Amino acid sequence: MDLKTKLNQSQLEAVNSVDGPVLVIAGAGSGKTRVIEYRVLHLVQIGIAPSSILLLTFTRQASRTMLDRASRHDPRCCQVDGGTFHSFAYRLLKKYAKLIGFADSFSIMDDADSEAAIGRAAAELGFYDQEKRFPKKDTLATVISAVINKNLSVAKVLEKEYPDFLIFTQEISAVAKKYAEYKIRMNLMDYDDLLVYAKVILENDAIREKLGDKYRYIMVDEYQDTNCLQADIAYLLAQKHKNIMIVGDDAQSIYGFRGANHENIMHFPKQFADCKIIKLQENYRSTQAILDLANAALENMENKYSKCLVSARGEEGVRPQLQFFSDAYAEAEWIAGRIKNLRDEGIELADQAVLFRSGYISIPLQAQLSKRNIPYQVFGGLKFYETAHVKDVLAHLRVLANYKDEMSWLRLLTLIDGIGPKTAEKILKNISEYSSLQEVLEKALADFAKKPKFSAELQKLKSAFKKMAAETEDIGLQFKSAVEYYLPLMKNKFDDWNLRLNDLEALTQIAARYESLEELLADFAIESPETSVLRVEAAAAHAESPLTLSTIHSAKGLEWSQVFILGMIDGVFPVSFALDDEDEMEEERRLFYVAITRAKDNLILSLHHEASRNGISQFNKVSRFIDDKNVLSLLDKEVIIEPEFEESDIFDDELRPGNYNKKFLYDKIAEYFD
Repeated sequence: MDLKTKLNQSQLEAVNSVDGPVLVIAGAGSGKTRVIEYRVLHLVQIGIAPSSILLLTFTRQASRTMLDRASRHDPRCCQVDGGTFHSFAYRLLKKYAKLIGFADSFSIMDDADSEAAIGRAAAELGFYDQEKRFPKKDTLATVISAVINKNLSVAKVLEKEYPDFLIFTQEISAVAKKYAEYKIRMNLMDYDDLLVYAKVILENDAIREKLGDKYRYIMVDEYQDTNCLQADIAYLLAQKHKNIMIVGDDAQSIYGFRGANHENIMHFPKQFADCKIIKLQENYRSTQAILDLANAALENMENKYSKCLVSARGEEGVRPQLQFFSDAYAEAEWIAGRIKNLRDEGIELADQAVLFRSGYISIPLQAQLSKRNIPYQVFGGLKFYETAHVKDVLAHLRVLANYKDEMSWLRLLTLIDGIGPKTAEKILKNISEYSSLQEVLEKALADFAKKPKFSAELQKLKSAFKKMAAETEDIGLQFKSAVEYYLPLMKNKFDDWNLRLNDLEALTQIAARYESLEELLADFAIESPETSVLRVEAAAAHAESPLTLSTIHSAKGLEWSQVFILGMIDGVFPVSFALDDEDEMEEERRLFYVAITRAKDNLILSLHHEASRNGISQFNKVSRFIDDKNVLSLLDKEVIIEPEFEESDIFDDELRPGNYNKKFLYDKIAEYFD
């Protein structure tokens, strides 16, 4: 095959680089899959035995796709050994686990088994008997896994992810050791152990020598996503012959929270002397206007491989837009309307996506899409009204609206410690015969008067309902009261309760815009997503694929014609916890680059200027990623005032919430364009 007709110059250089260490920096949309496909083919066609080639990827699908494509050109390519790091580690352990003390018939634990064993270890150590609440088994499993994958201490992981549990550092370490002891004794391994013990095996000189003879050519895809263990495994496999090619993009290293180590791809040339570095900079996805913005986004990064993406499409394209809105609701209304208009103009919903750093920022938009019957799917999280904590709060409001709603009663009663389904059913027995919410609660208090714990909690619930009922004139305050009552219950139910607060805060702001509780519940809770958002389209003459709403992390590797990046606010994107950490900020900047490069034809960035925190109005600051001369110069900018405001009355003296007038608001926004 004449590869020159299939590949550009940089791709061809990568494919023809056979011996020695090679680092391929594959910019977004530059055809890295094609490079791996044709390099496998090239190796086989120049006489290298397929069985001596090892391709390591992060998903089985990625490995299968690349090898299937290569096999269409030459069937021998299907004999290449390919798979994920974990599947390769498993095969290695099946053969050599006995040498490190495991029996041949070791078993792999799934997540549920692993969590159960960890919970049992904590219970046996007596940690669930103490007064202070000890982390739940799933949280313990997350912490233990993070320690192994990120190569951090228990204290460091807790400090960053679960600061409330820092006091249990020693206890969690004890649980991890007891859990490890149990697995070894019972001849079990969990998902992380596969990598841990594979590395142990490869550190054996004789085995490493043997594997070096078997796998003469190593290829690793998405190397920027490797953790410390995976990078060590790749290094040990190639130590003998050094014939290793890694393919990745340092600028797309965005999975630090999962344990991916950006330093792996930066350090690779230091590990292997005489490493050849090849850069793929020709982008086959986006217009040049979009790529110019992506290039500018990386300009201020220090720890990077310099590159400049150039569009292979030969189109300058439409300049990306930056849209300013007065608040989150104006932003949501405009974007939902724009999506509908684009669909009417012929850009299908499946070719459009809204991306965001954190899911809660999309809540107002989800509400607007539902109102317009625009079907959508959410990646990187549930639709906000499918989440447990949102359902819990809404259950209280549904009971307030209809005290005979048994399902909502069951949900809110079982939140109380000690009340299970059977006790809840006793409370709700004959509920249809009661005449009011107060009567239901008084009957329950009478029935459980001899149980002080239940009685005290039910009294709190009664007081909360009384407070909610008194605030019928202000749905926002009513919702806020429900949240205030629920907060201690949420802290008891979820170890990551602090991460869920933003959802409830955003919902409280949405609730304040409603005139009646019934209207709010009708919009957000009464009908499930399956019967509301998607029902309209399912009944249509032809089904339409839904719009995508996605966190940027979940959007990596995907592309759409039209992309909106929502919430370009400092503290939202980049996220607040990263602002004082240089490494975290670098990753946030790379995340911005990934978001930009998902767009093929059109890109719109947006933010709203006014926000409310705990009932106090404040002004958001524009994201530092776009508050930069180089970036701003590449954007078309527009200020969009709320639809109900006429342009002519922007400058009057009517006060806004928080004692800010419209002129002040407009001036604050306009400062960014002066």
